[in-house]
Amino acid sequence: MNYASSGTITAPPRSLFGVMLTGPQATAGVRYLVALSMVVVFALVAKNLVRGRVGRSWMAIRDRDIAAEIIGVRPMRTKLLAFGISSFYCGIAGAEFVFLYLGSAETLAFDIGLSFLVLFMVIIGGLGSVLGSFLGAAFIVLVPIFLTNAPHTLGFNLPVALQKQIELMVFGGLIIFFLIVEPRGLARLWQITKEKLRLWPFPH
Repeated sequence: MNYASSGTITAPPRSLFGVMLTGPQATAGVRYLVALSMVVVFALVAKNLVRGRVGRSWMAIRDRDIAAEIIGVRPMRTKLLAFGISSFYCGIAGAEFVFLYLGSAETLAFDIGLSFLVLFMVIIGGLGSVLGSFLGAAFIVLVPIFLTNAPHTLGFNLPVALQKQIELMVFGGLIIFFLIVEPRGLARLWQITKEKLRLWPFPH
């Protein structure tokens, strides 16, 4: 099954406590719950890493590596640790993408376009923020759906090709707009909004 000459990867059937998790017999609801459970677990682990000593070392290296080395942070060890942990997370995400979402995949499923989408998620959501990763992913996934359905909602009957081009233009413009307005991403905008709501209606 997984020894095809084309290099196609097929999700084998796997079960846990009698419930089929992967494979053709696994239902969409079960696969969704498995993916959601893994996201919650790994998000909590990442949140604790950022708050702890390891996360502070990463932030020190990111902001000013020379100053971080002076105060005792080892740059090589810290960068290798960040690379290793991020690679582990990317591997888990790729495995979930194939075995829980696609069911089967070829090498073309992981093309440069997918890499750009992940990069946009991180940049738009906010670098160094766990919440920003979720906000960036929601932006990348939901905005194209909204732009696709907006013309029909407003009563415009546009050709499909023209609609896709307009969607790409608006989507790219929104990305540039958010990067100019707030380079630190949607996580920073959310933080500013919470601070303003906490002080509302008083200006100080």
